[in-house]
Amino acid sequence: MSQKLGNSYRLWIESGTPGTYNLVAGQQSLSYDRKSNTIDSSTKDNAPYGTTAPGLFDVSIKLDGIADLPDANGFTLAETNFKSQTSKKFQIRKGGASGNGTTDVVFEALCNILSFPISYGQNDMVKYSLELGLATAPVTDALA
Repeated sequence: MSQKLGNSYRLWIESGTPGTYNLVAGQQSLSYDRKSNTIDSSTKDNAPYGTTAPGLFDVSIKLDGIADLPDANGFTLAETNFKSQTSKKFQIRKGGASGNGTTDVVFEALCNILSFPISYGQNDMVKYSLELGLATAPVTDALA
């Protein structure tokens, strides 16, 4: 089994031209969380224990970075979509900054930007985070 280095996995946002994606600049840390919601399957016969069954998947993606501006087609596009509360297509590619979008897409979905904090610390870089949630089921979900 080979180990993987996370440096090559990058988040891309769809531009105004459908099917064309732009890299969000300044990326540091990208995380993907997929968990199942729970369904209570408890009956009186299970007492005093509760039992559960797996429910729908809850997917969240979080990107942390240092603002590398100007980035009109990445950071600023995401910020605009966040402020207007509109969904946007995102991809995670495993080909680094030169990902080609045909052979290295490991995740693609229409997402909502749920959180977009920006930190302006003293003697520190301007840092941002993006938290994404699914708007529709993923077209591609091959992260491993």
